[in-house]
Amino acid sequence: MSTIGKITTMVFILIALTGIDVLAANRLLYENFDDQAIDLNRFVVYGHNWAVLNPPQYNLNQVGRGGTGYCFSSGTVSEAHLCWRKNVPNPWPTDEFYVSFWMRYPTFRQTDSHENLKLFYPHWDGVDSYVHYAMCNDDSIYYSAKGRGQFLTQGRWLNCPNQTDGKWHRYEFYVKFSAGIHKFWYDGKLVVNDNFGPGKWTRAMYYISTPSIDAEEPGSFSRQVDDLEIWDGMPTSTQPQDTAPPYLTDVSPLSNATSVPVNANITFHVRDTGSGVDKNSISLRVNGTKVTPEITGTAADYTVTYNPALDFSYSTTITVAVSATDLAGNAMDPVSYSFTTGPAPDPRPVPPRGVSVQLVNPKG
Repeated sequence: MSTIGKITTMVFILIALTGIDVLAANRLLYENFDDQAIDLNRFVVYGHNWAVLNPPQYNLNQVGRGGTGYCFSSGTVSEAHLCWRKNVPNPWPTDEFYVSFWMRYPTFRQTDSHENLKLFYPHWDGVDSYVHYAMCNDDSIYYSAKGRGQFLTQGRWLNCPNQTDGKWHRYEFYVKFSAGIHKFWYDGKLVVNDNFGPGKWTRAMYYISTPSIDAEEPGSFSRQVDDLEIWDGMPTSTQPQDTAPPYLTDVSPLSNATSVPVNANITFHVRDTGSGVDKNSISLRVNGTKVTPEITGTAADYTVTYNPALDFSYSTTITVAVSATDLAGNAMDPVSYSFTTGPAPDPRPVPPRGVSVQLVNPKG
């Protein structure tokens, strides 16, 4: 066998042994905002001219899609938007990327013939390559694309009806870098299906903004986003669906334990067999008070440790409540258990026992 043949064989053996599916798309990021937190290791919330925003300029306390959970909402700044700007893979790990999110406008008033509310505006090859989508009015989106500084298409007006009716609408985008392929779906309908050909784009990803700025004079609107997904390829109908929630193991102290030392730490594992545990979703309450534990490990198995600043009281029942969600949005049923600390030590001295006195006659 040739050297190349041997190497190829070894690669296939390694893939088989490790269980890696080199053909399957991988979801790199998922946010459903139900934990009312944003992954600030990756996301930045921007307003106009790259102004970094903080609550109440945006908020995470509005009801999410389907009337459950929460979503990302504009606050005092209408154009507040999410941007994956930090720790973006560069080069992108595969030849493709796919982005999906749901968006709605709780309030909207037309103030300009072209509102220019940018809703998807990722950049790669520095700022020289992009696909650009801007909401013009209730029924129209303006679309253009660039490759290495040259327009590939522009002046495209897309029919996307009822965007501002206050209901949730789904936006999906797909790019294949090497072939210059780009697709866009609105509410499941294919609206853009472009093939610009090879040599237009590379995998040098810069950032992904979802949605983006208000590029005209300030509009009159509010905007919400939910169930944001970013993949390194096109998910397929055969993609395994993760429906199993995280679960708790290795709880210490044990449920219903007694005589627990007052200086005991609370520890447990949160595990998940599918997409992995969303670290930011892990919530721990002790006697009804939310506390901040140390969390180590991986998304498949996080170790959670809470070391109280003060010892527990003696002869006291301690109640622990845990909840978590995985990266696919599956929430575990909240787990609640309790243990009881031991009694205080007796402060009285213990009298000696078994003392005997022996008289010795020194004269014999």
